[in-house]
Amino acid sequence: PYLLQGNELQDVLRELRNVANNASNSRYDNENNFTDEEFYSLSPITKEQFRDLFSYCDPVVQQNGLLYVSKKHLLTFLCKMRQGLSDDFLTFMFGYNSRQRTSVVIETVRKMKLALIVAPDGYILDVQGPYFSDNRNNDAAMLTNELQVAREFREWFQNGDIFILDRGYRDSGPILQQLGISVKMPAFLQRNERQLPTKEANSSRLVTKSRWIVEMRNEHLKSIFKFFAGTISVVHAVHLKDFLNIACAIINKYKTMIHMEGADVNLANELLQRATTVNIMQARVEAEDLTARGARWIKLNHNHFLGFPRLTSDYLRDLTVGVYQVRLAPAYIQDKMLRDNTQELQFDERINEPGLLRARVHSRFSGATNHQIFIAYVDHIADVHNNDENVTVQHGPILSYYCTCKAGARTLGSCAHVASILLYLGYARHQNDVTYPSTEFLENIQDTAHRN
Repeated sequence: PYLLQGNELQDVLRELRNVANNASNSRYDNENNFTDEEFYSLSPITKEQFRDLFSYCDPVVQQNGLLYVSKKHLLTFLCKMRQGLSDDFLTFMFGYNSRQRTSVVIETVRKMKLALIVAPDGYILDVQGPYFSDNRNNDAAMLTNELQVAREFREWFQNGDIFILDRGYRDSGPILQQLGISVKMPAFLQRNERQLPTKEANSSRLVTKSRWIVEMRNEHLKSIFKFFAGTISVVHAVHLKDFLNIACAIINKYKTMIHMEGADVNLANELLQRATTVNIMQARVEAEDLTARGARWIKLNHNHFLGFPRLTSDYLRDLTVGVYQVRLAPAYIQDKMLRDNTQELQFDERINEPGLLRARVHSRFSGATNHQIFIAYVDHIADVHNNDENVTVQHGPILSYYCTCKAGARTLGSCAHVASILLYLGYARHQNDVTYPSTEFLENIQDTAHRN
């Protein structure tokens, strides 16, 4: 047998380690060394898209010459963006010998924000920022600065174009109007107002219905690239603009555009028509001062309002103009009926008019605030007795509704309070497989109110 001396054994082990390291490192130089599932956990794009993206990688100019980007380099960067992993972990994971270390002392965490300019199909036209997130860099100030400084940005738009904005851009209205741009944004409550009038509430719903594409793209950016969802090191913050441009370019080129199902001219005309509808329930409530009438409030359960019509999920989505309120309603039902014994859904037992209910629910934003809800519906039990079977065909099962919350006067869609009662009485209590939010989180968090 061959006898190894101590120094010879060290040499052999060193070489074995080098071979193992090289084999491990070479794995990242070829995307085909991974399954599709493995590769997608590292990268936000497929292998074929990765090869296409690699073809755009030019050499990087450095002080001592050019650095040619390898597939390993590109995959490391994409993994950083995809998973938001620390540099130390990536150094170990991808087998780099060392990296430039920079020590930065930060006394306070500075928040930064950006703004996306998004086309109706979800294509990201521009990334504005990053800006500091303080009172001098609000949304309106950011947009105004871009319009004043970036001439090429102004040249994108022409007289008559429409900007759909949220309320944070209110102060940018004058400069946009000077450029001939029409501004659409949700309405504001006027002084001493507690509720938006029906016209303004409907107009606001048209804006949010059209602007959801921006919110969707913002969520896509942070879900696809987790790097942007957390705290970013100062080392990388100086390159944040470049990282954002790369991420948005990847989304534009390799991710599908966003299409709202059923979004066509017919739907647009229907929404515009519904936005002009007056709230007849609100008119009755105010004329008869129904909110001030004495009530006997009792907890709502599945045995009440047996004549309430059964509703389909499609009908609820159409009535509420989308899925947001329908998705939020189960959480309301769970909090107010299945869990919270102090802030339950209640109805007025003194209302003795078939086809009319009066309910009360606590605000999810302020425990001291109550909202009253009025819903007129086709009572099937009363219809059988009155032989009035054509009401549902002519008007639909839900005739009108009104809530005293900020957006409760609208007729284009409904607030979540109305949606929660419609969902519970007309749909959920008739189903065996309704999915409510998981209570596992609630069960593992202490509650001084001792709610179940």
